[in-house]
Amino acid sequence: MTDPQTTYIQQNIKEINQANFSLNKEGLALFGSITNLKTFLKGYFITRLNEQEFSNQLIKDFTERNFIKAKIIEIADQYYIAKSDLQSFYDEVLQSSLINEINKEEFINNSLSFIQKSVSNQHQFGYAKTSLRKIIEKQYDFIFSNGFPTNLLNINTGVMTANAGDSAQFLFLARAILAGYNCSNVDVRSSRYDAVVDFNNILLRLQIKGVSSSNAISFKDRDRGGQGIDHTHITNKGKRITSADCDIYVAVDKEIGICYLIPMNYVDSLEEHEITSINLNTLKQYKENWNIIAQVAETRRI
Repeated sequence: MTDPQTTYIQQNIKEINQANFSLNKEGLALFGSITNLKTFLKGYFITRLNEQEFSNQLIKDFTERNFIKAKIIEIADQYYIAKSDLQSFYDEVLQSSLINEINKEEFINNSLSFIQKSVSNQHQFGYAKTSLRKIIEKQYDFIFSNGFPTNLLNINTGVMTANAGDSAQFLFLARAILAGYNCSNVDVRSSRYDAVVDFNNILLRLQIKGVSSSNAISFKDRDRGGQGIDHTHITNKGKRITSADCDIYVAVDKEIGICYLIPMNYVDSLEEHEITSINLNTLKQYKENWNIIAQVAETRRI
């Protein structure tokens, strides 16, 4: 590491990998923003991963630490890597390598055996067995790849965040169309809803948000931020999402495409302190519940 940017990272990596890190005057002059710094770090890391010896060394170092997640930061600091990038590397490589130690056919048979032992009606299981085998086989690889691949081309973090939001919309639209619904994307980014569904001549507005590993959603817009924007100003504060904005809130799991269809009458019933950091496990009644579209459309007839 010899150029000014890499030298800065070498000298400041421990601070960079701490929570609430902010760029000093030198860092701002070199990178312009934390987003640019993170993009540079990821690009440098990806370039180094082309050397198989380096990748092997990272695995060796983590193995020697017994794969303890809290130890990742030690390795990240040692090799001048962003902690989050190194953890993503370990998540992908270590999980995918497990597939080499597992017999696929045995896995499928054991899964079917577990289902068979768990159900009361064996005739019912016998009828569904072939379909179950096919879907388990199709999903097998996704178990070890941690779902859909993301940002393989190292797109700028800010751009990727926007693109990921678009991907959630199109994932839902594809799922809805496949399910038989007449729906369309809304291209105007300033709109408070992202898609419309025509259900028996009743137009429903849908706001769609992507969810990844956090498994949490918020019925409140994010505060506006970025270079030159005062995120503390009232005009830049995120607003609560209500039925005035949309009829259904859709949370899309970006890793595997599962959709949660949440009617806004439920959201409107929540207190202000209840609308942020909601774990999707508490909303199981809306998971893949496509009947919500018909139910909400029925309320619009009244």
